[in-house]
Amino acid sequence: MSMRIHAIQWRDDGLIAVKFADGRVVAEADPTDLAVMLELFSVVEYRPWHRRLIFKFRDGYGFECELGTARDPSPTRGRPVVYLDQNQWSTLSKSLFAPQRVSDSERLAAVRLLRMAEAGEVILPLSSAHLSETGAWSNDVGRAELSRTILAGSRGWQMRDALEVRAGEFRQRLAALAGIDIAPPAPVITLEPYAALDPSIRADDERVSLPDDLPEAWKFGYLSTLSNTVYVGCLLDREPTPRGSLAGWLARVQRFSSWLDGERQRSKSDRRKAAQLFAAADATKEIANAAAEIGATPAQATEWFAGAWDQGCLGAPAITLFRSVMADKMVAGARWEENDLTDLMYLCTAAGYADHVVGERRTIGLLRQSVRRFDTAVQLHTRLGTLVQSLDQV
Repeated sequence: MSMRIHAIQWRDDGLIAVKFADGRVVAEADPTDLAVMLELFSVVEYRPWHRRLIFKFRDGYGFECELGTARDPSPTRGRPVVYLDQNQWSTLSKSLFAPQRVSDSERLAAVRLLRMAEAGEVILPLSSAHLSETGAWSNDVGRAELSRTILAGSRGWQMRDALEVRAGEFRQRLAALAGIDIAPPAPVITLEPYAALDPSIRADDERVSLPDDLPEAWKFGYLSTLSNTVYVGCLLDREPTPRGSLAGWLARVQRFSSWLDGERQRSKSDRRKAAQLFAAADATKEIANAAAEIGATPAQATEWFAGAWDQGCLGAPAITLFRSVMADKMVAGARWEENDLTDLMYLCTAAGYADHVVGERRTIGLLRQSVRRFDTAVQLHTRLGTLVQSLDQV
């Protein structure tokens, strides 16, 4: 009698079934908290030996998620990582559900990209920006279509929360200066449970979600199942999720940007330095937190801040690109909008760690200047067609 587990199923009849390799099935009432979140599905199946999580909707539609392990939470295996801005996910969704709204060239490229993703040939990570922007929609057909597209295309892959990536970069750079030995940074593109969410939210969920008697070897798989189910719930919830207001940040940035635009008697170089100083002031709390977390002294933090920040390239891709793009936008005198912070934060982070980034023309245009300035390896696109051409040439 084989004790090797082939699959664990959470079923819509309220049972959890364990399927063994020899064909036996043992089912009992589901003791977990997953049942409520899985009400849209006929079954969710966890296949530990295949590292797969399979969701099947009641209407027959389904998708798979890859799963990592505690030892290897980011098995990219050399596959290209493509970060899509929200508008590009929308193009993918329209190509499937409303093809008449997309040009023939973009529709063909979108279908090709999705097939590559579902075959595991490329990685299309979701981020908390996607969760937030999609979750804010009212529950209409368009949101359901977009959500299903994101879930099927991302296949469990995430880009780590942008603020956590920045915090990690600050810690690494400060530790290098201070000679402090700290753990290596966590992978930014990953299958780690809850990686896309704010770390404080993730820690709370792990404490309340783990059953007391769960074997250690099953914890990563259990949390992976639960975190993917949380993402499904966030995207497909019947009620829109309110988004936090960035009005205070927007007003502060716009005031400084307007003042800088009025200083045309100053050289462009001087105005750029002023913009960089503003970006530095904007990051002081992050730097202080990073110093405290690794045990660096205020003097060491000040030394790094005064030296590395002025040198341009900080040895930290997400921070470097964000600072550079922010300064370029201010020097250009462009008007700021509330969504600009999200766009810059996530696209700059993605540009530091993905192979390709696809976004709208305005932000990609700004980002291109910084990518050239720092010789960053990422390829930037404004159309899916050029992205797929680039992928096919590899």
